[in-house]
Amino acid sequence: MYQSKSLIKRIAHISKCTQYHMDETLKPYNLSSGTYPFLLALWQDEGINLETISRKVNVDKSLSTRNIQKLIELGYLEKLSNLQDCRAYRLFLTDKGKEVIPLIKSEINLWIDAITLDLSQEEKDALDSTLEKIQKRAEQKRL
Repeated sequence: MYQSKSLIKRIAHISKCTQYHMDETLKPYNLSSGTYPFLLALWQDEGINLETISRKVNVDKSLSTRNIQKLIELGYLEKLSNLQDCRAYRLFLTDKGKEVIPLIKSEINLWIDAITLDLSQEEKDALDSTLEKIQKRAEQKRL
């Protein structure tokens, strides 16, 4: 039982450290650990709607709405009406949003390199595989 509590505690702690790092790194761009995932989600799948991006980022629609509005105000995103449904809209990266994507990806990679510095490639691969299994199980149990 202690081991499972330790796993949750460690994952949560790593997540908090990552959030802090990304908040500090992205501060000059007025981005944060709460906003950059929306940019990455749209980079992978531009033109999606609020419901889809909320699922991709794994947050509720009200939180998505607030973060998307902030990104629109900062000039990173734009929303366009959906021609099939005038009540809905689709989200797109602006040129400014597209320009910041490589920086975000680079910072994520630098962070991962820093926190896994003393792991061998085999250990990194095993960790990735193990976490993927745990993530899939967690997603199944959540439903």
